[in-house]
Amino acid sequence: MTETEPAILDFRMLDGLAFAAARGRLNEAAIPALTASEIGPLFELSNLADDGLLPAPHVALWLTTNLFGPMLDAIRHGTREWVCPQTRRAGFLSTATPHDINAWTTFGLAAQQAATAEGFPKAIAAQLTAAMGELHSNIYEHAQEPQSGIVAFRASKGKFEFISSDRGIGVLNSLRSNAAYARLNDHGEALRLTLTDGISRYEHQAERGHGFRPLFIGLANLNGALRFRSGDHALLIDGKQPTLMTARPAQKPQLRGFFVSVSCAVNGHPRHGA
Repeated sequence: MTETEPAILDFRMLDGLAFAAARGRLNEAAIPALTASEIGPLFELSNLADDGLLPAPHVALWLTTNLFGPMLDAIRHGTREWVCPQTRRAGFLSTATPHDINAWTTFGLAAQQAATAEGFPKAIAAQLTAAMGELHSNIYEHAQEPQSGIVAFRASKGKFEFISSDRGIGVLNSLRSNAAYARLNDHGEALRLTLTDGISRYEHQAERGHGFRPLFIGLANLNGALRFRSGDHALLIDGKQPTLMTARPAQKPQLRGFFVSVSCAVNGHPRHGA
């Protein structure tokens, strides 16, 4: 990077801005020029802006949104489903309306085709899309504010990334509705439990609590980076074989709802970290 090139808005940079803002020390005039290159940090920035902590991407003078501009504009104008008409490599689906299986099928197919077009084997692309579908369904089942949710994807050469976001009750309050976790008071532990196979806010229902299994199956043998955010914690997982065993909890500024960011790569392509 030369002196004239902007820095990348990655999660490390975003966390620094958020911590500074939470401490009342954010000086926007001193923020270096930043450019958005991944949807994960960009959408988390949008959520932090919605919470009043940071400026929204479209008004942050220090941020260049690049090719994400049309996507952000469509979201701001209330569009419920959008796939880039020029490239077909990026898109989002809002959960502002009741769960529509036809809408999801169309959107999921667009995501799968984008992944395969950029180098992912068809079977892996299908698994990743299935993981997106589970996250999409989870918004309706657990957020208690399903109209606040969104799922988005972006594919580039050898890389595929997607996010799931809602502004609902968060994973801690969701788990507390299960009597077994009524006394739980740690957002980091709530994140770990939420990702644990077989654990759910629904009591005595054996078919529940398996929503994240497709995600870990889809990322097998991929170079993946996962970030789960709720409350004052993040759970970070990365590597060639991402599993809950390698998860790292990290304290973060408060964030309402539940946010998931996944970035993965094939064929030796690098990907940014969590």
